[in-house]
Amino acid sequence: MQTLWQDLRYGARILLKKPGFTLIAIFTLALGIGANTAIFTIVNAVLLRPLPYPESERLVEIGRPSDGAGAGALNEPKFVFLRDHAQSFEAVAGTQRGPDLYLSDESEAEDIGHLRVTADFFRTLGVAPAFGRGFTAEEDSPAGERVAILGDGLWRRRFGADAGIVGGKITLNGAGYTVVGIMPPGFEYVGPPDVILPMRVNQASQNEGYNWTVIGRLKRGVTPDQARSETLALFDKFGAIFPSQYEKGKVEHRLMIWRSSVTADVQKHLWILLGAVGFVLLIACANVANLQLTRAAGRRKEVAVRMALGAGGWRVIRQLLTEGLMLALVGGAAGMTLAVWGLDAMLALVPNGMIPRVEEVSVDWRVLVFTLGASLLTGVISGLAPALQTLRVDVIRNLKEGAGKTVAEVARGRLRGALVVAEIALALTLAIGAGLLLRTFANLRGVDKGFEARDTLTFYLSPRGERYDTVAKMNDLYRRALERFRSLPGVESAALTNQLPLDRWFNLPYMLAGQSKPSGSAEYRLISNDYFNAMKMSLRRGRRFNEGDVVGAEPVIIINEAFARKNFANVEPLGQEVYVCCGERGDLAMRRVVGVVNDTKQRNLIRPADAMVFIPTEQATDGMTEFALHAKFVLRATGAPLALSEAVRSEMRGLDPAVPVDGLRSMEQLVGRSVAPQRFYMSLLGLFAALGLVLAAVGIYGVLAYGVSQRTHEIGLRMALGAQARDVMRMVVRQGLTLAGAGAAIGLIASYALTRLMKTMLFGVSATDPMTFTVIALSLVLIALLACWIPARRAAKVDPMIALRCE
Repeated sequence: MQTLWQDLRYGARILLKKPGFTLIAIFTLALGIGANTAIFTIVNAVLLRPLPYPESERLVEIGRPSDGAGAGALNEPKFVFLRDHAQSFEAVAGTQRGPDLYLSDESEAEDIGHLRVTADFFRTLGVAPAFGRGFTAEEDSPAGERVAILGDGLWRRRFGADAGIVGGKITLNGAGYTVVGIMPPGFEYVGPPDVILPMRVNQASQNEGYNWTVIGRLKRGVTPDQARSETLALFDKFGAIFPSQYEKGKVEHRLMIWRSSVTADVQKHLWILLGAVGFVLLIACANVANLQLTRAAGRRKEVAVRMALGAGGWRVIRQLLTEGLMLALVGGAAGMTLAVWGLDAMLALVPNGMIPRVEEVSVDWRVLVFTLGASLLTGVISGLAPALQTLRVDVIRNLKEGAGKTVAEVARGRLRGALVVAEIALALTLAIGAGLLLRTFANLRGVDKGFEARDTLTFYLSPRGERYDTVAKMNDLYRRALERFRSLPGVESAALTNQLPLDRWFNLPYMLAGQSKPSGSAEYRLISNDYFNAMKMSLRRGRRFNEGDVVGAEPVIIINEAFARKNFANVEPLGQEVYVCCGERGDLAMRRVVGVVNDTKQRNLIRPADAMVFIPTEQATDGMTEFALHAKFVLRATGAPLALSEAVRSEMRGLDPAVPVDGLRSMEQLVGRSVAPQRFYMSLLGLFAALGLVLAAVGIYGVLAYGVSQRTHEIGLRMALGAQARDVMRMVVRQGLTLAGAGAAIGLIASYALTRLMKTMLFGVSATDPMTFTVIALSLVLIALLACWIPARRAAKVDPMIALRCE
């Protein structure tokens, strides 16, 4: 310990004697360690930290995959069968995130989010209400009493944390509900719910919509593989009993650990980001190692004296490693500070809903251990190379003034060059990854959306209460609102729909004439007559909706080209009969196809257009209340769309001040939100690549500048013998470009192998796109050339007489 303390004191004195070197090294390491800590903090919260429920490792999700990599969802009949027959689970629960509800009383009204759950939800999660109780089986049935459980946030905000509300009544969408419980503080299930309602499971349901998220708690001693085998066997048994509802071999089912299922869509991307930022740390290590090697060259006489006085090689190595670790630990502390400061900024860039559990991101013991480990590893990596070089010190030659280059110094120069080559290779790999994401982002922005987003204002109205308790009353409000909006100066056209493109989707089954079961599912849109004009969509055949398409007239629909291709590839779609949903219970009613419109992107810009069904608002019935509740308005403007915001609010205050205007934004903002994940990944990887390129350029500059200073005598001699300034510049630049070329070659090979991991993040560009590889490689060489030019220019200005006198 005495020796260690001595090493620490001596190392501190040495570092303080060279404040410039020390600050540059600490800053470089802080950038690398800080960036790694920030990304690891997100990875830790999202992928590594257990879910906030007791024994959460026993929680699994069961479903049929759709778009994502998670478990997917089930329909109601399969959930009921699984719940009643599975033996591997302590409890199984089904859930649904419902649309906003209207909570009202005599003094205040507001929209609140709600969650629907089955009776075993709380037993499955292992969480009970803080006050009151959960739901009973009777309440979780179609004829069950209207009951509700309040979230802690809503309970404190709206009811003043009064436990006496348990047993009392609240009004949701105009109907009375009895409060039976209040959830504990901090409870979350895909976010904190405002209110939880029973699912009201129908034992005899034949609803084939796959929209139930199903979770189960494994019995102790039951492995996920055992539960998976039983579950798949049960679904086969379900198919044998109900052949009309299940086709064996055509539907894949999954059982996944719940934490893995929740994060499946972002898991690979986050690991790629952590790997990319790890490259930045390696580049920082190489830079600091180069600094250490340069400093070691200046300390060779000191090391020779220490060894001449009896210090062994290990003693000197330990001293230098101690200095490297001190640098790294201080850099790690600074990096931790940078990470904490930068984490909020990074999380602000995360698109809403893109990364699950992002609200749980915080610094915990795992993050602290990671930062400490990264600091120690960085200290060893950056200090090991210069420390090992001391074993090759020639004591006698270094004690002599003016001794020439030793073998160790030549080897040290080669090692510095090798480190620069590694830096360039790592930086090039990062830059190519960022370039591919930039190409992806550009491709997405150029995708044909099927509608015109420019000059379009969107917002929504949510009329609630007794004045709007029927679809007819809501339609009357919408009709009068549209008339007012169309009369506003600067408004070219106005329309409404229940869901906007790239916002949310509403997928429900349909059935073709002559069939006995649903043919598939489609996106349902309730629209006003002028919707296609407002969105600049094209009518391919048939007609648009008109004033005659009202309740009592023939029920009609318009379909898109994707629906026509899927169902009427070889027949004329106009005039065909299609049975579509006419209410929340999933009942189907016949409507006739009167038009076909172009395809539009709905879920995102990557996914092909879904089959769509358009229904006129004037033919909406009271069974379609859930559709009509969500009125999204579209105003086509002649100028800046957001400039209409105050005029829209003013018109609604004049029409009905109790119905607020919410969600005012341009359609271009919605389009921007749809590419936000790609923008997020591109921004981060681009930042890491830029940082890597700067560090690599600094590395080249440092090596060449040091080389020029060591070769001053040689350069002066060359120039005295007739060498021109351009010859000297060419010599130095050639040395730098040789290092850059070697690094670029290695980086291209590494990129060819590693960018294949990014395939799922790309769109419209190959993971080995030749143009991206070529442009990025040439750009890096130009950056390297600039880094070479400064020391080359300095070398060309060497005065031969001064250089020859220097020794």
